[in-house]
Amino acid sequence: MTDQASSLRKLREMVDQAGTIHHLDAERFLDGIPRPSPFTCIAMIYPDQLSYDLPPVLDWIAGLMQFSPRACFWDQASLIPEGKIPRTQVRLRYPTPVRVEAGLTPLSIMPAFTSFHELCKAPEHQRIGMLEHLIRSLKNSSEVWISIKASELSRYNSIVHATDAVCIMVPPHPDAIIRCYETVKSVHLSGYFSPVGLLDFSPVKPAAEELLSRRIKIVAKQFLALDLVPAGMVLSNCTFIPPETQPGLRSRLLAVEDGSRDFLYCLSESLIYQIPGMF
Repeated sequence: MTDQASSLRKLREMVDQAGTIHHLDAERFLDGIPRPSPFTCIAMIYPDQLSYDLPPVLDWIAGLMQFSPRACFWDQASLIPEGKIPRTQVRLRYPTPVRVEAGLTPLSIMPAFTSFHELCKAPEHQRIGMLEHLIRSLKNSSEVWISIKASELSRYNSIVHATDAVCIMVPPHPDAIIRCYETVKSVHLSGYFSPVGLLDFSPVKPAAEELLSRRIKIVAKQFLALDLVPAGMVLSNCTFIPPETQPGLRSRLLAVEDGSRDFLYCLSESLIYQIPGMF
């Protein structure tokens, strides 16, 4: 009887061990992240407080990314209508990039992680699982642009602070100057120190002195001692016009040293070793 009881205990131990999920610990996970990141990353902040409807993002985003076939647009702000993104795969736990026709070239689109904020509060192994998926999805990109609503900046603070630059969209709206300046101020006072650019939207190409971004730049310099840079322009025909008279955001991105790109590691580290009160 004793031998039978001992055998049953051993059998139970074997079953328990077989059913145990061995999660990757945080240190080993962080050690395995590619450094530097294989791509440049830009947070594109959308002033969702304004009522003006911007042109469809698929009509102009490829131009902003220089029509690079390996660039990826992570649409965390859900600027792209749901019906525009192909549903060619079974429902997965996390979104994966899909190829979408965008003007002159196909474009990789990463749909929004609708549960990103909740996952930040999840157990460590679940956060690591999400980050592993994110790294697999983005690691072959040449650059990554991430749309974020201005009203959700605090929610996605960890994403913004891991990027190499911020680009703020400036729509032709009467409140654009004050709203965009508020966004610039929020980003700056959060401790962000990488370049901040302004992307103008206009029905027609205005003179340089008429650009709303120029007035925002003056105010930011006066009250924040912050030098903003132009990111270009999107006209009503959705054509991207690069900066013509002075160095802009694109030239600042090209000047980023390869060893300084660290989006994947910085984001992962901030989600693994979280600062109390951040999430």
